Amino acid sequence: MRWIFLLLLLLQVGCATKYIIPGNRFMTPESQGGVFRSTVELQQSTANQLKVNVTNASTQDGVFHSLTNKTGYAFSTSFLEQLDLFWTHTGGGNSLFGGKFQFLGASKAANGAGHKMALSAALGGNEHETEGSNKVEFELSGSEFQLLYGYRFNEFLLAYSNLAYAHYNFAGQITSSNPALNGLSPAYDNKVASLYGGAEISFGVVFGKAECGYQMLKTTDTKDKANFIFGYALGVNW
Repeated sequence: MRWIFLLLLLLQVGCATKYIIPGNRFMTPESQGGVFRSTVELQQSTANQLKVNVTNASTQDGVFHSLTNKTGYAFSTSFLEQLDLFWTHTGGGNSLFGGKFQFLGASKAANGAGHKMALSAALGGNEHETEGSNKVEFELSGSEFQLLYGYRFNEFLLAYSNLAYAHYNFAGQITSSNPALNGLSPAYDNKVASLYGGAEISFGVVFGKAECGYQMLKTTDTKDKANFIFGYALGVNW
């Protein structure tokens, strides 16, 4: 697996670093059920793009926020009846590896209607380096925790919600021919609180999801930012 970070040198002063904080999560409370039952998803997500503000050749001016559309991927497999292991990746961001434990309701394989609840936790990180006259080395590490609730009406329709908290750390080092930028070490702490709501519709082994959410981002030296996001996903079970 390859982790990719978006890094561009664009600002007039010579350098700007962009990094991605995930938006939509598409996580439902249902475990796969059984052992080694799996699912894979292709996602179209709204994500948060943060760009280091070095306009004044300083690392104390925070970041610029913007929303962007990103393709995402997810894979999960059941380890026990109620426990899934998963990998998720948002394009331009880091991959996260984690586990989900369903403590209320029947698994997805059981097709049981009713209330569902689960907890999940994931960790991930990556180091990256650009080449050229302006070089930036940086690391983005992250952790996410989610409380999931849903209600399955029948074998075709599941409505779900997700209360999530994420913590990301960005740390970089700029090597540049521009003396105003050379040696700068931007470092930012990013905290993200999110509330999502969505629906999953299944047709045999194929399923689709639509999800909207509200996020509040708190970043070092930056005004808090609130976003409404929307995304959708298609997947296959086996």
